[in-house]
Amino acid sequence: MCGRFSLTTPLEELVKQYLIDEFVEEWQPRYNIAPSQNVLSLISHKGKRRAGEITWGLVPNWANRSKWKPLINARSETLLDKPSFKSLVHSKRMVIFADGFYEWKKDETGKTPVRFQLKGEEPFVFAGLWDRNGEATTSTILTTEANPLVSHVHERMPVMLTNREDIEKWLNTEEYSYEEASSVLKPLPDERMKGYQVSTIVNSPKNDLSECIIPISSEV
Repeated sequence: MCGRFSLTTPLEELVKQYLIDEFVEEWQPRYNIAPSQNVLSLISHKGKRRAGEITWGLVPNWANRSKWKPLINARSETLLDKPSFKSLVHSKRMVIFADGFYEWKKDETGKTPVRFQLKGEEPFVFAGLWDRNGEATTSTILTTEANPLVSHVHERMPVMLTNREDIEKWLNTEEYSYEEASSVLKPLPDERMKGYQVSTIVNSPKNDLSECIIPISSEV
């Protein structure tokens, strides 16, 4: 799964890298983004890429918001089998900006937080889905089987998209069917990633601090 991540990349770099047409006015560096909080997302509509904030934790349009538990992750292998996702894959695909994500490694002393990044520390995006329930617009991050690096910590990992072709295929619901776009839903090769241990201050979502991303050990 993916339950916490970071986005510290400057807006100007994101606009340039992802060919964004419309963007939010500002975004402060985030070191410890948690479910129920706003995340920075990108959708494609009528040929334009629009970036904006959206709540992390999907509530389907047909759900009772007061009783529904928001879905922060969706297994990419079973999207068409789930009522919450099967209609969204055709028209409500989106991506969420990130530059690292956290998982917790279980051992005899408890759980150790580990941060995963691209080796070059550049930003990437998670494949996701969105929906609108009343006035609330919400999202979920898709997951896949973990690659060998991440599997030392967790059996699942988020779907990370890094090249323009894959991002366009997932975003552009007008030109690419879900059957075509689903080819991007796979683990990123582990040789393109790195992971390192971080402080347990990241355990609390209240701690949205730069200390969250500082390595305390290079071992995963």
